[in-house]
Amino acid sequence: MHWDMIGRKPKAGETREIQPNLETFHLIREFADLKIVKIATGPNAAHSLFLTDDGDVWMLGRNEKGQLGVGDTDPHPLPVKVPTIYHTVGKKISNLKFVDGAVGRNHTILIAENGAVYGAGDNKMGQLGNENLKEHPSFVHITSLGKEKGATVACGAEYTMVLSDKGQLWAFGSPEYGQLGNKTNGQYLQQSNRLVHIPQTSPVVVAALKDKVVTQVACGTNHTLALVEGGVHSWGFGGYGRLGHSKQEDLWSPMPIEQFAGSNPISKATKIAAGSSFSMALDGQGQLWLWGKWKTTGDGGGGTPWMYPRTLYDLNGWSFKAITGGNVTLFCLPKTEPCTIAWGQGAVHSELGYGEGEPRSSTKPDKVRPLEGLEMLDVSCGLGQSLLLCKPGQEKLQDLPKWPLLDVEEHCIECLSAEDEESMLLCDKCDSGTHLGCTVPRLQVVPDTDWFCQGCTKAGEKNKTKQVDSSDAHKVPVKTTVKRKASTAKGASKKSKANNDSEDEDSE
Repeated sequence: MHWDMIGRKPKAGETREIQPNLETFHLIREFADLKIVKIATGPNAAHSLFLTDDGDVWMLGRNEKGQLGVGDTDPHPLPVKVPTIYHTVGKKISNLKFVDGAVGRNHTILIAENGAVYGAGDNKMGQLGNENLKEHPSFVHITSLGKEKGATVACGAEYTMVLSDKGQLWAFGSPEYGQLGNKTNGQYLQQSNRLVHIPQTSPVVVAALKDKVVTQVACGTNHTLALVEGGVHSWGFGGYGRLGHSKQEDLWSPMPIEQFAGSNPISKATKIAAGSSFSMALDGQGQLWLWGKWKTTGDGGGGTPWMYPRTLYDLNGWSFKAITGGNVTLFCLPKTEPCTIAWGQGAVHSELGYGEGEPRSSTKPDKVRPLEGLEMLDVSCGLGQSLLLCKPGQEKLQDLPKWPLLDVEEHCIECLSAEDEESMLLCDKCDSGTHLGCTVPRLQVVPDTDWFCQGCTKAGEKNKTKQVDSSDAHKVPVKTTVKRKASTAKGASKKSKANNDSEDEDSE
């Protein structure tokens, strides 16, 4: 994919080689031997964030403003590891481990295990929480939060909401539509009758929620949702009814949405999510509620947006555990059935992942057929991309393609012989073949767990002891969207080219 071209039209006279979209979900090859515990992109973001169980941060995608935080402004189409960030306590220096993160249009925010908050990328509206409104291509500590410790974070296009460990919500960045919830849009009249908005460079507490405990926060482009004791509060840009108050008015301070304000636990909200121009919530039964402009035409489109929370007829009877909204896409993960449901009108980059030859766009929810039978743990949607975090150890994972596509040698990488090809064991990361008798250390039988060749094993060990680049990535199946190539047939067993009981070849 051309990350710099997602959501953009070529400039006059500009010619670029068009990279094919990934039409179905693929395992990210670099993460084959890492355990990913958090994935994040956003409705306006053409970049993505991945956190490992070791507290490391990996990024990929657009990077014009340094939003990947890796020290440059070059695009990184493959995952790249963020350099270790160190902190000092007394005389002890240690590396920070990160537990949460979020991305905006051109910025990224991270929360460390100790509650410290860091940001990278564009800061023209103060979305990194400091007065230096220049770009920051490396992560900087947001010291303006003082002693407040971050627990989780959400990002709009050009603003940031940090939820503290005490349940207090702090906001900074662009106040243009009142999305910071501080009772102003920051507007003033400049010379030549030009209206401008003053960047909010230091965090301000959302005053209307100061005496409440906020448990979740979600951001669209310029609107914010907060979950408070099962009630949903919304504020910011009110166009297309995305705030859920039956009117198209901007709100500069949080207002509770009537649908979730009752005392019945079933009607209370348990999860919230925000897309670019719509909002979502799950109630006590796991039922999806949706409002705003969530498609281009028809009911729910620009002409007839949903002005207040409503349920989708197509999803009646379903109970969900996770939801997310992207730029034009919506995803839901069912509680009981191992499948993924997605839809979105105008999804031109195949971000629904329906598969080769299938529609790219859909106005109605549908199962992502290539993923049926696979249990997903989490989902995140962005601009022209979708990410899924899959439960490891599922047998069907062997059938999924890997990205990026590699040209694999048709011989054993240890003895260089192409003979007895059917007995070769395939590396779960690079797909290179090794005769069972040539493995290091030598194996007697095909292992039941993931197996990695000597080269990938050494790369993984190196990655644990020093900083590495994007070629040294690695374990849990995360997915965005592309294609694995085995040395023999598509869909061949990842354990061996010659497991006699291996499944039939898949057609793509």
